Amino acid sequence: MFKKKKSKKSGNQSMNTDALNFLIRESYKTARTNIDYSIIKKGCKKIIFTSSSKSEGKTLSSVNIASALAQQVDTKVVLVETDLRRPHVHLALNIAPTPGIANCLNGECELKDIIKPTHIENLNAITYGAIPPNPSELLASESMTDIIKTLEKEYDYIIFDAPPVAVVIDAVPIIKHSDGVVLVVRNNSTTYPQLNKTIDIINRSGGKAIGVIINRVKADDTRSGKRGYGYGYGYGYGY
Repeated sequence: MFKKKKSKKSGNQSMNTDALNFLIRESYKTARTNIDYSIIKKGCKKIIFTSSSKSEGKTLSSVNIASALAQQVDTKVVLVETDLRRPHVHLALNIAPTPGIANCLNGECELKDIIKPTHIENLNAITYGAIPPNPSELLASESMTDIIKTLEKEYDYIIFDAPPVAVVIDAVPIIKHSDGVVLVVRNNSTTYPQLNKTIDIINRSGGKAIGVIINRVKADDTRSGKRGYGYGYGYGYGY
């Protein structure tokens, strides 16, 4: 059997893709380490991923960081979808959206019914279940507090994928339960005023911003001296 000879250009493209994928993986591992050392405590660490506005890559980042954390030895992680307006965790992990957190908070099912395994070892996920008319009230309820307290006993990390805090207030109740908030910004898109407003909201909500992930930074961006991700989260919001 004869194989088609690869062109030099094709080979270079393949190497560039491999190099970029490696860079992306290492970037998330670095972020995982920085997040881990930013929260010094025993027991479960609760971390929120949010942004200032739409399409900045928070779900992509939360899924990849959760995956990176789960790859550590004897580390159990659960990723919780708390963006009940425009949820996308189920798409990112290719799992069923229902039943989910909204169903449980409405008393339609038990917590054990909404914890789903993923294709990543030691990583479970809780999807949205349904888009409710009152997401802020559900997330601020005593039932949500009870869910978090129960998950704390079972997992080393709880990762919350939250809506943009500068757009809606839904994430504020979750921020109060968290140990740290990671802001995801999009290179050449998010503005400093937006970022400052988001940090101010987090501070006033009793939260602690522990870091910023810059998304869609070109790997060869020598002007800024930064290297980062070559792709981003493409879904939008309709608030």
